[in-house]
Amino acid sequence: MSSTDFEPAPVSAPEAGPAPTSPGRRLPRRYVAFGVIIVAIALLGTLVLVRDNYSPPSSPTTETFNAAPSSLVNTVASVPQSVYDAVGVSSPDSPVTPLQATTKAGNTPMWEATVTRGQREPVVFFYGAEFAPYAAAQRWPLVLALSRFGTFRRIGLAQSSTTAAFANISTFTFYDTYYTSKYVVLEPIERYSSLNPTGARYLSLQTPDGRQRSAVATYASSATTFPLLDVANRWVLNGASFAPSVLTGLSQDQIAGDLSAPASPLTQAVVSAANEITASICAVDGQKPGGVCYSRGVLEADAALGITPPA
Repeated sequence: MSSTDFEPAPVSAPEAGPAPTSPGRRLPRRYVAFGVIIVAIALLGTLVLVRDNYSPPSSPTTETFNAAPSSLVNTVASVPQSVYDAVGVSSPDSPVTPLQATTKAGNTPMWEATVTRGQREPVVFFYGAEFAPYAAAQRWPLVLALSRFGTFRRIGLAQSSTTAAFANISTFTFYDTYYTSKYVVLEPIERYSSLNPTGARYLSLQTPDGRQRSAVATYASSATTFPLLDVANRWVLNGASFAPSVLTGLSQDQIAGDLSAPASPLTQAVVSAANEITASICAVDGQKPGGVCYSRGVLEADAALGITPPA
């Protein structure tokens, strides 16, 4: 089974043909004039309706931000170091797909200049969609990993599509998120929502810029498969680290609460993937912070990814 989700194709409605006509008697002119007035009034009403249809849509056809409570964010951010070290990269029940070092010819590092600190910081680019269950699964280890380098000041809650395989996976959304770090820059794009008001296609949320489109074109299967994780154009994962089935039927609070149990298959999948994402970030940011990058769990991930950190 593929580890990526595809954008569903739009469905168009059939066009109506012209109404049939039939012969009839010629009407007096006063009736014709009266009919013209009625038609004019009807056209005016049509123009009003057309104008209203082009105004910004209202709920439920617009995305609304559902902020994750601080208690949940804190639980995820405070997974004990002992859990990361105990798990390492071991996930026997839910095999984890590692990130791959980029080998594309001519690829350039993705860094962003930070004027406030006068330095360049590696960019972590996530290309996802809220409806996609594989993207939903991948956000969990990514949020864990990024919480080791900075702080999510604002992040939303989301559920994957109720009609796709692995339906209704509890997750986060990076749409309208706010993350701060002195080590790394997060650039997330949530391409589509999980809201499907027409039954044909999901709402468009965010559009990648030129640099992000280039990363998608270079490393993703296509622009309509999700997710893609790109760490500074040096480490990439096209798809999810593990199958979403390990998260099925659980709420965000239940998933977060399980992450303190290193023997749990859920914890092993999420934390193994988080250690590998952490190792890839450490490899491009100069192994900072040292307490994270030289921890036992991350060193195991280094070995799994073929990274040799400086002594």
